[in-house]
Amino acid sequence: LIIPEGQILGIVGVNGSGKTTLLKLMIGYFNQDQGHILYKGQHIKNVRNQLKREIGFSAQESSFYPKLTVEENVSYFGSLYGLGSHEIVEHTERALAFLDLLPFRHQISSELSGGMQRRLEMACSIVHDPKLLILDEPTEDLDPVLRRDILRLIKRLNKLGTTVVIT
Repeated sequence: LIIPEGQILGIVGVNGSGKTTLLKLMIGYFNQDQGHILYKGQHIKNVRNQLKREIGFSAQESSFYPKLTVEENVSYFGSLYGLGSHEIVEHTERALAFLDLLPFRHQISSELSGGMQRRLEMACSIVHDPKLLILDEPTEDLDPVLRRDILRLIKRLNKLGTTVVIT
């Protein structure tokens, strides 16, 4: 399977079919027993630092810190992705604005609604402007209105040139 740059690829399957495992293999979280996963023509084992800079990942379960504010979470993830201190400030502001989280920047993350927490997850995964964004069931358990909002945000990111893989 080749994922063309600038596209949105959906991975569909029943529960337990391996969708999350595949995504974790793609980001190098797991090592594969068979086959090869290539990123820009190179085996992912050989490009781990490049993966960190160029791929954003949002897991099915929340990965932000519930006792930190929205802004603190996004900034922290910026540091994990290797951004410098000036970049963290600039990129955090941009990610919060893109996901309509600026009014909530000082709110404790655990106090956000489910839909706003999903936005926070996305903000944390795009703070470093990834070329490839991998989202594991970003609309799970959301009502139809929130689901539509998240899908619109994904399409907006894609129109800006981000390749998206979504389960």
